[in-house]
Amino acid sequence: MGCGASTAKPERYPEAGKKLRADAALEDVYDLGGVLGEGGYSTVRVATHRESGEQFACKVMTLPKAGRNTDCTMPCRETVMKEIDALLDLDHPNVVGLKEYFVDQSKVYLITELLRGGALLEAVLEQGHYSEADARTVFRQLIMAIQYLHSQGVVHRDVKLDNLLLVSPGDISRIKIADFGFAKKLQGGRGNAMQTVCGTSGYIAPEVIQVAMLPSGDMRSTWEQKQQHYGPPCDLWSAGVVLYMLLAGSPPFFDASEPRLLRSIMQAKYDFDTAAWDPVSGEAKDLIRKLLVVDPAQRLTCEQVLQHPWMSKVLDGGAQLPATAAAIKHELTRRRSSNRSGTLQQRIEDALRETPAGSRAATPAVSASVTPSRLDMQAAAAAAVKETTAPS
Repeated sequence: MGCGASTAKPERYPEAGKKLRADAALEDVYDLGGVLGEGGYSTVRVATHRESGEQFACKVMTLPKAGRNTDCTMPCRETVMKEIDALLDLDHPNVVGLKEYFVDQSKVYLITELLRGGALLEAVLEQGHYSEADARTVFRQLIMAIQYLHSQGVVHRDVKLDNLLLVSPGDISRIKIADFGFAKKLQGGRGNAMQTVCGTSGYIAPEVIQVAMLPSGDMRSTWEQKQQHYGPPCDLWSAGVVLYMLLAGSPPFFDASEPRLLRSIMQAKYDFDTAAWDPVSGEAKDLIRKLLVVDPAQRLTCEQVLQHPWMSKVLDGGAQLPATAAAIKHELTRRRSSNRSGTLQQRIEDALRETPAGSRAATPAVSASVTPSRLDMQAAAAAAVKETTAPS
């Protein structure tokens, strides 16, 4: 998708908040420069303010026509406006700030601060040394960012290493969480229950997968009705995946088969068996176990994470994790060659259809509209909620 300047004056969205620029088109205020990154529905480019010369990042997202759309990767334009408005007043040292935004007939342009430090994993490799203390430095900032977002009623819903950026090159003591394309502003009460399936497959929480598996319509069993929403704890599961990767260099859940990947997530099947874990402290592993808990009600909160013994443990900053650094390099190579296509919802649906009939287990009572493959995945989810044990 291109990121050319808008050609029409922006529409007015009086409900969208004080940072909407309804008085000018993007090209009247900024000059767009080189491409910083590209995604399925967005492109990020350098934006230079025409008067001050200050540089920012401009994220351009295509807006569909008005109307309901449950695919969070490509939301309706009304939802986009509401989600942007939810982020306007966020102000935290570990959260990327939104300066202002523009809207025209087909696109929305988000002007955010420009982080020149780049992606975290690349920085780890470039600095030439990496320790458990370094991992904790990064993780503490992530948890503080999530804690702040949740205190403001915002759930990120796409917490992952790729969205952790350095403010300055090589300085892991200053990171910010970015990319709020999937973020949700909670409204209180039932507004705290989310149903849209979004995120990144290796980081997605079990309760989000459960929502994706449920049949539509009113013919739901009691068990299904209890699984039709998820809440802020989904960010803490993703944070647990991030911590695992910070310490091991590889993901806790990975499989070329999407059905097996989803099943391992729903049952929290991971281990500490690789050589990268040998020098890692027991306290760090304990924290991971308490984050990668299938039942969100039993998962640690941000406050509990910050009080966990590992967060205050005296660590040898000079003790390196060479196997982890090597695994990070391998993981970066694997990602660059990976070519998973389709939205998360679509891939989960495909995985459900691909689940072999022979692997089905006993299931709770479900409606007749559920396909056999969904029965199997639901059974795995139900069993995982009851069996929340983790590896030693």
